[in-house]
Amino acid sequence: MQQNGVEAIRNVGLFGHQGSGKTSLTEALLYVAGAIDRLGRTDDGTTVCDFDSEEQKRHISINTAIAALFWHDVRINIVDTPGYLDFIGEVQSAMQVVEAAVIVTPAQNEPEVGFDIAWNTAAARNLPRAVFVNKMDRENADFDAVVTGLRAKYGNCIAPMQIPIGSGETLKGVIDLIEMKAFLGTGRDVECVEIPADLMQEAQRYRELLVESAAEGDDELIEKFLGGEQLSHDEVVRGLHEGIDAGKVIPVLCGSASKDIGMTDLLDIFVHEFPNPTEVGKVHGVHPTAAT
Repeated sequence: MQQNGVEAIRNVGLFGHQGSGKTSLTEALLYVAGAIDRLGRTDDGTTVCDFDSEEQKRHISINTAIAALFWHDVRINIVDTPGYLDFIGEVQSAMQVVEAAVIVTPAQNEPEVGFDIAWNTAAARNLPRAVFVNKMDRENADFDAVVTGLRAKYGNCIAPMQIPIGSGETLKGVIDLIEMKAFLGTGRDVECVEIPADLMQEAQRYRELLVESAAEGDDELIEKFLGGEQLSHDEVVRGLHEGIDAGKVIPVLCGSASKDIGMTDLLDIFVHEFPNPTEVGKVHGVHPTAAT
């Protein structure tokens, strides 16, 4: 069994409205990381996290579930939470035990109330977090509309780190806006290629938004950016890292849990950008029988 110190552990919660695909996303991450050898489906009641008979019968998550995987020799404990508002207590409890949050939203509509609750709860704890735009393989997927809406609501902290290659039935992969490379394929079979010529202009437009967000993650970089200077690749990476850690930059990734597209970049975010348990402040609790 692989042994790891605390520094090589990540505790990441998945949050979002009902039906956003959190359990399917957990399943896809487990599969891509090699923790399981086949993909279960929520509709079939065969996912790792929907273990309760009522969950399998109703095809919804009722309990918070934990699943573990290894990625780049780091143990990632994924905490999959229910999306139905009836189980909001599960969400609030999970927020207390993770060091980072991924808030999941489908690509077909504006983020719903479950997204807002998760966002506000994570923000109150100043948790590093990311947004994953799921279901890019479904009809009416509109990544641009989701990002535009998020930036209108939350400002320049919203930092798109990927854009999809295609949508709906034509979804083929994602473009990494940090390295400016395209990643084609599904699951573990992903090929790094040059950005298609017909998507280069769109990629450059989104890259500018990413650089703007990265600059706001660091006081020195924002002065340089506002002064009209170009940020180097290393400066963009540094600004993103410091901004994510401080909760001032929220990366946005995209893909499809059901098609295993976009999983490797999301796992890389867990490992390289999210904190380990030693990097957060002390947790103060109250004894349940203590006098108030």
